[in-house]
Amino acid sequence: MPQASRFLDVIVVGAGLGGLAAGLALQTDGHKVTILDAAPEFAEAGAGIRIPPNSSRLLMRWGVDLQRMKKSTSNRYHFIRWKDGKTIFDLPFDNNVETHGSPYWLVHRADLHAALLDAANKAGVTIYTNKRVETYDMEAPSVTTVDGEVYKADLVVGADGIKSICRPLLTGQEDKPRDTGDVAYRILIPAEKLLADPELAPLIKEPCTTSWCGPDAHLVGYPIRNEDTYNIVMCVTSYNETTDEAWVVRGDNSELCKRFASWEPKVQKLCALTGDFMKWRLCDLPNLPRWVHPSGKVVLLGDSCHPMLPYLAQGAAQAFEDAAVLRQVLARDVDMKTALQQYEAIRMPRATLVQSKTREHQHILHIEDGDEQATRDEELALDAEKNPVFWGFTDRRNWLFGHDAEVITKEGDNWREATTNGVAAH
Repeated sequence: MPQASRFLDVIVVGAGLGGLAAGLALQTDGHKVTILDAAPEFAEAGAGIRIPPNSSRLLMRWGVDLQRMKKSTSNRYHFIRWKDGKTIFDLPFDNNVETHGSPYWLVHRADLHAALLDAANKAGVTIYTNKRVETYDMEAPSVTTVDGEVYKADLVVGADGIKSICRPLLTGQEDKPRDTGDVAYRILIPAEKLLADPELAPLIKEPCTTSWCGPDAHLVGYPIRNEDTYNIVMCVTSYNETTDEAWVVRGDNSELCKRFASWEPKVQKLCALTGDFMKWRLCDLPNLPRWVHPSGKVVLLGDSCHPMLPYLAQGAAQAFEDAAVLRQVLARDVDMKTALQQYEAIRMPRATLVQSKTREHQHILHIEDGDEQATRDEELALDAEKNPVFWGFTDRRNWLFGHDAEVITKEGDNWREATTNGVAAH
């Protein structure tokens, strides 16, 4: 645990995964943390989420009880072709603890949020719901809710997501999230429905992350909650079903079956087993000029400064790394403005790079059938783990999963090498 050089009153705006992680990490060091969230209450939402080693090690270190959480562990990552179900690339995925020092788990987002919330409460974080922040005073610093309540602090952390109110005030420029042209269908299917079909049963009995790659779509399926539920995320080209005002809309089974009617039989069967589901617009942001306000009293974290597409499953993990680095720099014997500038200097290169790689994979995984697709599949089949453009590239996995944000920050300037090797070279 860092030995904090100061003890601050901290306001965190947003009680999502990143906000809770930041609150928990800072409270653990003796800071007094208050988290404000606009939601009237915390309800179960979303679907599956992956906890890779670069985040599981941090959560366990901060006292999040992941051992008792219902979860699954993927034994391999299986990339297959959309049309016939033939293997493109089969990556063994059962040695993460030995290779990267921490587990890789598959969970429900609501379960992870509940575990973080429980840990934050136990640590003494004050958490308020139904507190929608409307304005920021970057110099005080303070925030004011729509009800006129003013919360003052030594430090304000803007963890209010991709639609952040804090961000344009901090950067001094108007911004608008970039619509990537994709939507994500988030679907949960009870395991017994798969177990009743001999062709689908192995998806539950032999836990595996299955990735179907096809034109204009990429499907990822894996079991969660002790294999009692099958989670599917379908990232597909949008049919303009979302709007700037409504990013999340409802989908239905008939629409899904029609869209994937030409895909391999297992995909068609999975589509037939679904009920209604939600479709989420996928957006990210251009690179920001800064994450820290010139006053040195307000800072951005997580999706408010680096929202990511889901193609590397690193969105929440990178927010947790933010929290880890913020915790460490505030423990240093430097003034707070300098500490926050160090946070930005450490985190911005890595998070920006991961964000750019998710954009690349949006194309790589959605290639239309043809020469480019055939070349991709052939090169991956030869040796995917040495192919620098693909997810399975060994150096990239080591760079992502082996990263310990707290240790690297604690070691001072060593973060520079850790930020520029491996994935950055490709």
